[in-house]
Amino acid sequence: MKNFFAGKTVLITGVGKNIGREIAEEFFSKETNVIVNDILPVNETEISKKMLLSERFLFSQGDITSIAYREKLIKEALEKFSSIDILINNVGIGSEKGFFDMEPEIMKKSIETNLVAPFFLSQKIAKQMVEKKIKGSIIFISSIHAKIPSGNSDYSSTKSALNMLVKEMAFELGGWGIRVNGIAPGRITDPPVEDKRIPLGNTSGTSQDVANAILFLTNNYQSKYITGEILTIDGGLSLWFDRDQ
Repeated sequence: MKNFFAGKTVLITGVGKNIGREIAEEFFSKETNVIVNDILPVNETEISKKMLLSERFLFSQGDITSIAYREKLIKEALEKFSSIDILINNVGIGSEKGFFDMEPEIMKKSIETNLVAPFFLSQKIAKQMVEKKIKGSIIFISSIHAKIPSGNSDYSSTKSALNMLVKEMAFELGGWGIRVNGIAPGRITDPPVEDKRIPLGNTSGTSQDVANAILFLTNNYQSKYITGEILTIDGGLSLWFDRDQ
């Protein structure tokens, strides 16, 4: 099969480690131009030297919640690669604080990071897709905890809102051939660990499992008629939570 990703350009947020890093490496291996963002300086990330030394790669450090930084990121990306075909909104945070311990600034930061920043970054990227007649793809990394309480109310509530944003954007952008989908991972660890709650093999998933799903959803040969969907990647963990209902 023809390499759909060769020569295309992808922008991925939150790429320093784990899922984000794996996504970047997978796209890079497909001969894609890769632009990545992380709040950490590059020397504190796990990004490979092979990517850092490549002309097909651009690293940008900054806080994605900053309007000025988002404008800078997009400007630098378009100056280097002229267009963006795929956007992966991977960055996300959670405080792990209980309901009564939640403070306004913590909730505000989670909303800004998990919902507001991805919204407006996607808005800008989608506009250039429309202007350049790119039938692009936008992906949001959600969570199974968008539907299942986690004891981490800022994280779960913002991921739930993100799921509706996927559907709203898919509805509005479909006319331009832009597809918008989400990925809802369950327990993801590198390497996998035993977890008796997970029906499929009693083990957690890996960053590779998430990256594989993203490659599927952004490939117009394989998923050209899929939009507005949230694909769960959890080995059946959600079924464990639902078992008594």
